[in-house]
Amino acid sequence: MKEFDLFLKNLGVSNALAQDIIEIAIVLVAIVIVLAIIKFILSFAIKKGADESVKPLLYSLFSYAIYIVGLLMILHILGVNTAGIVTVIGAASLAIGLALKDTLGNIASGILLLFLHPFRASDYIECGSLKGKIVGVGLFNTTLISLDGLYVSAPNSTLWGSPIINYSRNPTRRLDLSFGIDYADSAEKAMNEMKLLVDNDPDVLKNPAPAFFVSALEDSSVAVNLRIWVNTSKYWDMRCKYMKQVKERFDEVGISIPFPQRVVHIVKEG
Repeated sequence: MKEFDLFLKNLGVSNALAQDIIEIAIVLVAIVIVLAIIKFILSFAIKKGADESVKPLLYSLFSYAIYIVGLLMILHILGVNTAGIVTVIGAASLAIGLALKDTLGNIASGILLLFLHPFRASDYIECGSLKGKIVGVGLFNTTLISLDGLYVSAPNSTLWGSPIINYSRNPTRRLDLSFGIDYADSAEKAMNEMKLLVDNDPDVLKNPAPAFFVSALEDSSVAVNLRIWVNTSKYWDMRCKYMKQVKERFDEVGISIPFPQRVVHIVKEG
């Protein structure tokens, strides 16, 4: 320490200024260490099962708070009246808050989204016109990737202020398919054929039990429905599979799926 003091004296630096420099250096090092600790804690929490989308937002919030505290400490070390600065910051914050209420609303919405967990990273959601897989929740916006690979960025307030459908939240999902068969064909036979397909499929859940029923009498067809429960991760594969298998089975047993048609009666006048 004496050698360091001697070095500063040789540079023409007073003891008071040297003390200020040391204290400022300590504050800067402390900021770096605290931010590193916060990043480590957030990463550790994610490894233990916490939602990884919380990391960007929480790290941003903690970073801004630590930077502000660090700046006030440095100003205090330099002899600046921080009480007056805090008052000015408070007044400025109020003015900025009124001018940027939508931006602050996005921050508040992001915090609520993270703590109430309507979705997690990698969940597929629908919110109004937005559809996609969640990438992360930031300080101002939420990012998604659509099914066709498009990058989507939406304000946090948009998601918080609208109903959210989370297609990934529950482990199971109901699959409903409707097939229109000819009025001349047997609806009972069609339902039995669908039941044979389902009974031999290990990917169809037994509880709730599968259901087969007539749902409507359309203009040119009888609507027979297949209702099964499947694992959410297999939903789209199962949907495509049964659309194909039921069509092929109906073709094999002679059950036809008619085109829309109308019966027109022409009446001659006189």
